[in-house]
Amino acid sequence: MKVFEKKNCLFVGILLLVFMIVGSFFDFQISTALFDPDSLFGMLFASYGQLPAMLCISTAGTLLIKIADHQKKVLLILSYLFGILLNAFAILGITMDPMLYIPHMSIVLSLIIAVILVGVVNFIMLKLTQDANRQQIKKVIILFIGVMFLEMIIINIIKIPWARPRMRMITAQNQVFQPWWVIGSDMKDHLMALGIAAEEFKSFPSGHTGNAACALLLGVLPVICQKLKGKENLLFFIGVIFTLTVAFSRIIVGAHFLTDVTIGMSVTFLIEVIFVYKLWKKDNDSI
Repeated sequence: MKVFEKKNCLFVGILLLVFMIVGSFFDFQISTALFDPDSLFGMLFASYGQLPAMLCISTAGTLLIKIADHQKKVLLILSYLFGILLNAFAILGITMDPMLYIPHMSIVLSLIIAVILVGVVNFIMLKLTQDANRQQIKKVIILFIGVMFLEMIIINIIKIPWARPRMRMITAQNQVFQPWWVIGSDMKDHLMALGIAAEEFKSFPSGHTGNAACALLLGVLPVICQKLKGKENLLFFIGVIFTLTVAFSRIIVGAHFLTDVTIGMSVTFLIEVIFVYKLWKKDNDSI
């Protein structure tokens, strides 16, 4: 079994390169053609498009508890504490997004949905990993936590100095389109002084798409789930399709341009490939 097939990685890499080239020439035209700020499709994926990243964290927390060393009390306590904190972080993240994008969504309902989602996924993972190798579970925990936090840090570090205006703000304020290669915005200070939120200048790259790209890590699950062996490619491309769907939804609602979502997915994908290579390079089943 291979962890992330080379041909699959090459396909995704070429696809992202094509998207970046097309977006570099036609970003504004594509967004203008697709822009629909009232799209229910866009609202749905704005609310739950970041699920893969949050579920990676909750799964990592649960697996950490599963393999806790009961012979060492300190490590046992730390494993349970960290595992619970990771699950709490995931539930909080899943709870907050729908409240931002779905009108009249109550915190109670959003919290209930989040708890159910995390609980169901954790239950399934515990069932699927009953006979899993402990060392392989450790690698998956490192992979899930490392990818999720590193991609979030990198994407948000880029967002602030880049200050690319979002399509929805450009349209609403009748401003000039800014291509992705321009770093910083001349209009930012002026418009913020008029009451425009700083969030409207965080278009590049897309955080939603970066978090959605954690879905590609489905392709790693057969390493610790015997019942999923033979389905590596299927799981990987389910993750790819989900990520592209989220990316498309972000363009529709005017939150991002094609180049924004392309770089968002690229950042996470590159981090995933590096982590997978480093973690499994000494195994016969490595990339």
